[in-house]
Amino acid sequence: MQEALVICEQCDAVHRWRPLLPRELARCRRCGAVIGRGHRLGAQALLALTIAALVVLLIANVTPVVDMRLRGIHNSATLPGAIHDTWLQGERLVAVAAAFTAIVAPALLITLRLLVLVPLAWGRSPAHLAWCMRVLYEMSRWSMVEVMMVAATVCIVRIASMAQAVPGPGMFAFGALALLLAALESGGLKHLWAQQP
Repeated sequence: MQEALVICEQCDAVHRWRPLLPRELARCRRCGAVIGRGHRLGAQALLALTIAALVVLLIANVTPVVDMRLRGIHNSATLPGAIHDTWLQGERLVAVAAAFTAIVAPALLITLRLLVLVPLAWGRSPAHLAWCMRVLYEMSRWSMVEVMMVAATVCIVRIASMAQAVPGPGMFAFGALALLLAALESGGLKHLWAQQP
């Protein structure tokens, strides 16, 4: 069997990889950077979290993020609706960036995790594991649900001085999504390799 290796992202040092125990950290011997974390959850628990993240992502995109009232006018906005309005107002770069980082990237992350975790939960090795893992690694840099949450919270606070703005169910769903994605990412991707049958 080919020996597993891991490369430190900080200093490019190469280390032999071994599965980590829960809560165990693997550090680079050269620079001390964290190169891996032991995950307490197995494939089935990670699959349950991923399905929960998918459900929450759907709720976040179909329910209002904010509910505003100004001088008797009531308006509520979903994230896709706000992105559409931004596009129509000529801010196409902002609309594309928001759609990609808050909708497309999290959806791809969840889909790729499902492609990996469903076979693992059934005790089989995923057919395209290496490809999925590479894309997961790259896409994890582009999922910025937590940044969107901070931006939306700041907007609601700033709008509150001019109008009555109340966070909607979509805002709470995005908060839950940020927590679920953080829980899924907490162990990195190495633990998925170790769970192959």
